[in-house]
Amino acid sequence: MVSILIAILIAVFFFFPLMTYIIFWYDTGNSPYRDELAEESGGKTTIWILKGLMSSILSHIIIISSCPLAFVKRFWQPVPGDSPTSPPVILIHGLYHNASAWIFYKWWLRRAGYQRVYLFNYNSLKFTFWEISDQLDKWMKETARSFPGEAVLMVGHSLGGLLARAYAGKKGGDPELAVRAVVTLGSPHKGSRVTVFGIGRLAKSLTFGSTLIRELEEIKIPSGVDCTAIYSPVDNMVLPAESLKAPPGWDEERTVPICHVSMLYHWGTFNQVLKCLKFTPLNAKSLI
Repeated sequence: MVSILIAILIAVFFFFPLMTYIIFWYDTGNSPYRDELAEESGGKTTIWILKGLMSSILSHIIIISSCPLAFVKRFWQPVPGDSPTSPPVILIHGLYHNASAWIFYKWWLRRAGYQRVYLFNYNSLKFTFWEISDQLDKWMKETARSFPGEAVLMVGHSLGGLLARAYAGKKGGDPELAVRAVVTLGSPHKGSRVTVFGIGRLAKSLTFGSTLIRELEEIKIPSGVDCTAIYSPVDNMVLPAESLKAPPGWDEERTVPICHVSMLYHWGTFNQVLKCLKFTPLNAKSLI
């Protein structure tokens, strides 16, 4: 039993990150992005990939350790009694993850003065994208009772960014459910070739240039919504790299070389998100 457990841990912590970076290098090495990455890294492409690999191993340890928080539903909501001195923030996790993805962000956001942080949780294996999108619409209507008439800030990781993008496109101009800003982290705005290895209909629908991706491209976000796509130059889960680029009219920022999941736990990336939210709460605490 112990040997089986050890084998599973090795597979999760080491084999999976290693395989995803082998696929990343194969795809990158056979595309124009190879030269772009070499220029961006100052000729240190291998070192950047190794940094991404190490961050992936560490991130999987955090994922396994924090996963039980998804069953604590009060973790999904703001602390009772918080006063509305900052805009509501909606956090949406990615494929196969859950609300525990935001364990660091929720604490960091509170330290930065954002007291009202709400976590949307969904099942990646049971539902399609548009079914989850409908669930988000319903959840937002219920959640918005806590902040009637206020515009929200939305942050989504990976698939969560696509859900936020779709929601803002549908509701961004609705005065009852208005969106002030959308920030996506490592979202596959043009799909990803890696999803062919995924399990379930939802993963398969996210392939590069898929019907779903084309449908999302047809949804236009109102001009008054600030939109930013943040991504890593060595993202190991979204391929080709061009899929990470911001949609037309969006701002975009690159992180330091970290893996796809590390964007959830990386302090520097959080600070990039904080700047994109473009709001300084009156009771913000020092994060240093």
